[in-house]
Amino acid sequence: MASKHEFLVIIHDKPGMQHKRLQVRPTHLENIKPKVDAGIFKMGGALLNSLPADDDPSKIEITGSAIICLAQSPEDARKLLADDIYVTSGVWDLEKVLA
Repeated sequence: MASKHEFLVIIHDKPGMQHKRLQVRPTHLENIKPKVDAGIFKMGGALLNSLPADDDPSKIEITGSAIICLAQSPEDARKLLADDIYVTSGVWDLEKVLA
């Protein structure tokens, strides 16, 4: 079995998908939990375009996600994300992922 390495995966959202992202976020968090519990995803979070001056969370502009992923190759890291609801619902632009 090939050894696994930690990859920093940067995935940008497709334009205009903020509302859809927030709509499917609970499902994303529920479905990703087994991969987090198994140590496949070490950490992750949203990429922000900027922070609102008044710290109002409803005004945060999310532009994508960053994930540290344990995988054998960048291609394997992409495959681990391919069935995520952010991909299947059109939020993440998996074709432009950086791993």
